[in-house]
Amino acid sequence: MRKIKNQEQGDFNFFSPTLITNYSEKAISFINSIERFLFLLLPFLILFAIVILFDTVALKNYVQILSADIFDLLASIFAFIAIGIIIYLLKIIVDTRKKMDNWAYVFEKNTIGTSISISLTNLESLDLLNAIVENVREIGESIQKYISDDAKSIERFTQQKFSDNIIFDILIDDVRIDKDKDENNYFKNKINEYGSIIGKIQTSSVVDSNTANMFIQSILEYVKVTNKFVGLALLVGNEVTDEAMKIVTNYSDKHIGYLIVIEKPAVIDPIQ
Repeated sequence: MRKIKNQEQGDFNFFSPTLITNYSEKAISFINSIERFLFLLLPFLILFAIVILFDTVALKNYVQILSADIFDLLASIFAFIAIGIIIYLLKIIVDTRKKMDNWAYVFEKNTIGTSISISLTNLESLDLLNAIVENVREIGESIQKYISDDAKSIERFTQQKFSDNIIFDILIDDVRIDKDKDENNYFKNKINEYGSIIGKIQTSSVVDSNTANMFIQSILEYVKVTNKFVGLALLVGNEVTDEAMKIVTNYSDKHIGYLIVIEKPAVIDPIQ
């Protein structure tokens, strides 16, 4: 699980239908900035090379155009200008790389949320577990393999009471893995690498800001008690308020990889 630090939340609206277009325009802008500075750097490098060439010719006593002191001064000026441009260019490249990492994180997060939402047929623990298996490519196959080898593991991964006040509909971590069913600790190593998986389903009421904050606090309590990294935390409900969506989207913590809220409206049977 890749952890993104200093994640930028204010560049774009994550729920905008033009999100990909906005990201593309921003990326093109960065590339154009790098291109402009490269074209600016090129003439100074050419001039620097010419000065060095003339200085070399003068040393060979072929021709004396300028004094040695002037040559040295010009070479130093062009060198420092070139170094300054290169340093600024490197800064742009480093900043761009960080932004690209953050954008990749956002795209992956949105892809997971959208894919799971599409796969969910009912807001039940087993359906959510199946949706995770089908759509989280980094860990889904490993979960599927382990469940296939140990059918009872489903009971250990669903409806888990973590504390007197905290119950998770989905909780997958190394503590709930039967080592006798896990050959060579394969799944344990995979889940430790990816991080624990937590899912909470809210069907009795709307997922509002209070629900979102309580879910986040329950995750932090889990992290505090277990000292584990949470790779994926899902909050799912029939209806999610804008405030709850913003809270979850804008929240960032080094102990949580993907924190996602999913709105899955209840399907109403047609009137016969």
